[in-house]
Amino acid sequence: MHSFSDIELWTLVRQGDTMAFEVLYNRYWEKFYTLCYWHVLDQDTAKDIVQELFIDLWDKRDKIDIRETAEGYLKVAVRNRVLNHIRSVNTKRRHYDAARSTLEKESQSEDLNNERELRKLYQEEIGKLPPRMKEIYMLNKEQGMSIAEVAGQLALSEQTVKNQLGNALKKIRSGLEHYRLLSLIVTIAGFFGKILI
Repeated sequence: MHSFSDIELWTLVRQGDTMAFEVLYNRYWEKFYTLCYWHVLDQDTAKDIVQELFIDLWDKRDKIDIRETAEGYLKVAVRNRVLNHIRSVNTKRRHYDAARSTLEKESQSEDLNNERELRKLYQEEIGKLPPRMKEIYMLNKEQGMSIAEVAGQLALSEQTVKNQLGNALKKIRSGLEHYRLLSLIVTIAGFFGKILI
């Protein structure tokens, strides 16, 4: 089922297939959690937003028509939920305006200089990882191998691979923490689509 396209999985989900839903969840949860985090700047809030999105996705599956990719649908849904959160907690007007402007201009243009700078910083943080952790991270995140595939190739348990990936993400996020506000001026597609896929 892991090799199924989003549309194939969504067809099964609409029929109530929980395993297909779990595959979609595992395919996109981390990516959209990271996206949320960079905009709400709070881990618990980002987790809540993404969890509620997936709960709604399941609850309303028979009414949601996904025709191309679940990723495209989720990107719009996450963007809308982030904006709603920012409004609801009365975040400073400057932060709200910057986030809204960034999200609305997503399809119009990208700030290439900031994207290059963030990519450089991201690559530097990957370079600081211990060799084995870096190898696992690169195989999973850069080469798109599943946890099972990485575990098989490196003769490790899947739990070890998961632990190493979790630790790598923590180290990378920690290293980029003081640059997080810069992400507000980088489009979601430009930054998350190209850097953290």
